[in-house]
Amino acid sequence: MAFNRDKIKNVVFIMLDTLQFNYLGCYGNDKIKTPHIDRFARQSTLFENAYSEGLPTVPVRRALMTGRFTLPYGGWEPLGGEDTTLTDIMWGKNMQTALIYDTAPMRLPKFGYSRGFDFVDFCPGQELDHTSFADVPLDPALKPEDFTSASMVWDKEGNLIDDDSKQLLDEIGCFLRQQQHRRTNADSYVARVVNRTLDWLQERRDKERPFFLWVDSFDPHEPWDPPSVWKGEPCPYDPNYEGNPILLAPWTPVEGRITERECEHIRALYMEKITLVDEWIGKVLDSIRQQGLWDETMVVLMSDHGQPMGTGEHGHGIVRKSRPWPYEELVHVPLMMHIPGVEGGQRIDSFVQNVDVSATIMDVMGQLDTESGVSDHGMNTFGAEEFQGESLLPLMQGEVDKIRDFAIAGYYGMSWSIITEEHSYVHWLVSEEEKNSVDCVAGSEKTMDEEMWTCTAGAKVEMPEHNELYDRKTDPFQLNNIAEANPEKAEELLQKLKLFIGELRTT
Repeated sequence: MAFNRDKIKNVVFIMLDTLQFNYLGCYGNDKIKTPHIDRFARQSTLFENAYSEGLPTVPVRRALMTGRFTLPYGGWEPLGGEDTTLTDIMWGKNMQTALIYDTAPMRLPKFGYSRGFDFVDFCPGQELDHTSFADVPLDPALKPEDFTSASMVWDKEGNLIDDDSKQLLDEIGCFLRQQQHRRTNADSYVARVVNRTLDWLQERRDKERPFFLWVDSFDPHEPWDPPSVWKGEPCPYDPNYEGNPILLAPWTPVEGRITERECEHIRALYMEKITLVDEWIGKVLDSIRQQGLWDETMVVLMSDHGQPMGTGEHGHGIVRKSRPWPYEELVHVPLMMHIPGVEGGQRIDSFVQNVDVSATIMDVMGQLDTESGVSDHGMNTFGAEEFQGESLLPLMQGEVDKIRDFAIAGYYGMSWSIITEEHSYVHWLVSEEEKNSVDCVAGSEKTMDEEMWTCTAGAKVEMPEHNELYDRKTDPFQLNNIAEANPEKAEELLQKLKLFIGELRTT
């Protein structure tokens, strides 16, 4: 079947939060079991070098909804009145839109990330929303300290180590209060999102009209609570571990607080949770096929970012997103696209960014070149003329070899990075003078201790003093900083990075 826009009626966009790219079988992990996503990858186009630019949770979604980079403009903030979203563009067209999600940061007061969707279904309880359950009585048999390592919380005298210990126990307690009645996998977070998605796909949508469906699952984000935790059984990826299941860990550096053995167990629970997510997302993909929608529906599956998970290549000494560090384990994301009429089974190694996903969706729907205007009824209409993303269709159809020479990533006002075929370079915005310079970030009022730059409650704005350069060929996970030995290359990448950021700010 040849590609034909007129035959593609629907778009299903699936976001899986905090899914590290190399924790999937289709990205080369031979230990983890992800058969449904792997099958989808074989039938789709898999992008091997996809990167999210502005991080973490909220900036990524803002970029995806608007097709515009966020890194040069703003961080963790609401959609603005000047932002044009995918659903703004779809207004007044024969396209029903739905958002089904449990990603609580999208639902923060006045953030507006459900704007423009005809149908919105939020599943409560995930991070930033879990405190809603703080006053729910907790079964006395469930103690927060039994769901993390005692040495992470108590000192040798049996006292709480610090405020991070108390905060950690409080966080675990809130999650236990809402999950204490969990009996089967169908009670898990991802299952709730998927079951509501299946209900909308199979029962609630108007089957005579095309649709755009955004499914946003916060899983496999922590807490690391896969089936083995609730069954009281050994984790299948770490059956010999002795100790409490580690539902959550503190936001401190690993050294002196979390042992390497405990990090291994955390990664095993994370893998098990990804396998659970794979099982439930497989039900969505199966439903699309069973309803005969596969040949008329574009399906995108991706994550917003990865996750630091320990030392070395796993996380540069942290667990969870507790520092604004745009290293590979965080910024490199899985991305797969099924577009009817485009050959499946492709693996593309050219650089792509999350904003390119938005442009591709608009291109497939025939809306990429549309302009804003006024309808026949005098109402404002909006187009995609301000998108900064590039459609990936020419890349997928073999018309071009690449659309970008490099990718960028970072945290607004805190860190930037540039990733090329040969090198990756991290630029730390540690100087107030530099941070607020015209070729750096917008807004002299920006402060380094921004109140909300990540949804990780105990995170701190701490960064190295010196920029970093890495050889991607020999050091893909950025462990050996060669900036001092290669000052000319470091300066070349810094200037290229600044030039690109400056160009974005003028558009």
